[in-house]
Amino acid sequence: MQTFDLVGIGVGPFNLSLAALAEPTGMKSLFLEKNACFSWHPGLMLPNGSLQVSPLKDCVTLADPTSPYSFLNYLSVHRRLYSFINKHGANTSRREFADYYSWVARQLASVRFGEEVTDVAPCDEGFYISTPAQRYIARSIVLGIGVEPQIPDCARHWLGSAVCHAAHFLDQPEIGYGERVMVVGGGQSGAEIVEHLLGLPDIGQITWITSRGNLFAMDESSFVNESYLPSYSQYFQSLPLGRRRAIVADEKLTSDGISAALSNRIYELMYERCHVEGRSDHIRVVSNVCMTNIMPSKQRWKVLVKSQATDVEREMTVDRVILATGFRPRRSPFIEKIIRHARMEDGLPVMRDDYSVEFNQTMKGKVYLQNRSRVQHGLQSVNLSLVAYRNSRIVNSVLGRHFYPEIPDSQLLNQLDSFRETPKAGNLRPVEVDCASMRLA
Repeated sequence: MQTFDLVGIGVGPFNLSLAALAEPTGMKSLFLEKNACFSWHPGLMLPNGSLQVSPLKDCVTLADPTSPYSFLNYLSVHRRLYSFINKHGANTSRREFADYYSWVARQLASVRFGEEVTDVAPCDEGFYISTPAQRYIARSIVLGIGVEPQIPDCARHWLGSAVCHAAHFLDQPEIGYGERVMVVGGGQSGAEIVEHLLGLPDIGQITWITSRGNLFAMDESSFVNESYLPSYSQYFQSLPLGRRRAIVADEKLTSDGISAALSNRIYELMYERCHVEGRSDHIRVVSNVCMTNIMPSKQRWKVLVKSQATDVEREMTVDRVILATGFRPRRSPFIEKIIRHARMEDGLPVMRDDYSVEFNQTMKGKVYLQNRSRVQHGLQSVNLSLVAYRNSRIVNSVLGRHFYPEIPDSQLLNQLDSFRETPKAGNLRPVEVDCASMRLA
């Protein structure tokens, strides 16, 4: 059996970044993925889909700006760096970023596709990693098997071409003439699908429902985005778990809303349809309701929705239902088998600041979790913004030394730390902004 310093299980954006950052360190690493090639939500690669973070928050740049696996080098290699800079806006489409990820994956010898991990078990040297092909020994492992669609219970039995999750939207038959379509969910995925539907000339009525009180835009202002810097991440991890839970709930719209540009585009399209074209019944938006039941009815679907304000229920008949209802961490028997030995706090595994799990018993190697510490490490842990920083911490932890710098960039709001931590309102000190120097005094 081959022995590796680190074995990554699953190759999505998070573990792909880790593989790229591990390559120049000299550690012996292996990353195993069951799919035949890199895949990043292919059913959601809509023509209008754009990346919600800066493309500089790629696999490597914020940890190693000189890496050959950066998005800028991808642009240069494909001879479109000048064109990218010259186009309006500094962002990129999700389709281009998916192609960037695939380009990185093809270059990394440590990444192995088409090999599914079937079991993980502790051993004297760390962990046995079993696949149908062979068995490996890993001194440490990083679990990054990604997410799976979150399906409402009332829709689970009816999944197919007419009732599908947004993750599989592009895999379904094209929407036919006059079809009435319901989109469930008021986040970015639901909004992108609604914009796509509004561009179909032959579609019938579009019904967009959300349990939220409104179609809230994502809060992505510069001050709010300070929460997605390494220094804030370190501060967040120092807080009691209960306080971290409250912050995650309070800051949800910093990552889970609709981009303002997309929200405004949809509103303009609705205005054009309703007031200029006179098609007031083309699209209807219903907020503050939840879907409580769905059932087939004469080749259509009856959907029961309930007002969260009045408890009044209403039945709607549609031809197709698209569930933009989010994702949850993918479940796996071998992950659950390992995590059940972890030290728990309020129902969650305790995790160190290097993203490794604390166990009740002595383990020969470390277990790192990707995209599974929303409360322990904050919304930053499930967002692309800190992927390079997070993985640089994991690399340093595996090596036992600082291969990548541990000191994060300075943060304009750092001097608010004592303000945040002061428990009594009477002790709060005023915060003044020195506009001339752009520093908090």
